[in-house]
Amino acid sequence: MDVSKPPRRKRMMRWALALSLGVNLLFVSLFAGAAYRNAGAPGMRGGEGPGMRSYATPYVQALPRETRRALHHSLRSGDGKAKPLSRGARRALYQEMLKVLRADAFDPNAAEKVLSAQRDAILGVQSAAQSAWLVEVAKMTADERAEYADQLEKTLKRGPRQRKRSTPKDQ
Repeated sequence: MDVSKPPRRKRMMRWALALSLGVNLLFVSLFAGAAYRNAGAPGMRGGEGPGMRSYATPYVQALPRETRRALHHSLRSGDGKAKPLSRGARRALYQEMLKVLRADAFDPNAAEKVLSAQRDAILGVQSAAQSAWLVEVAKMTADERAEYADQLEKTLKRGPRQRKRSTPKDQ
């Protein structure tokens, strides 16, 4: 008997489990994608105001270009406030969740810890963004704020900017 190869039945079971995991991840991805795409449905597809995932987008889009750049620079540099997690830190949190999900026994507390860390990072950035936005708007004169309000209203009426998707005709 060859010791280097696992028995055929064991290999088949591994393939079956891997296939099952893949199908489950596919369905979870489809569900999550649909939920994300339709988040805040009334505002996402031409309703009043922005949808849930793009709550702050109109506020930023309506700002003058230089003000937007200053706001983004302020957020990227941190300026003493919460900085977005680095790509590596975000990946580390996802890797931690993968470990939790792959463990023989699921630990809801460990999953909650990862989700909480992700939530706290998002809330920190959101708070810093709100503060930076308030600083920029507070610098505006009354006329500039009125002009900004007009631009914001136009942005809200226009709705979210749609990304151009390449079609076979375009290629």
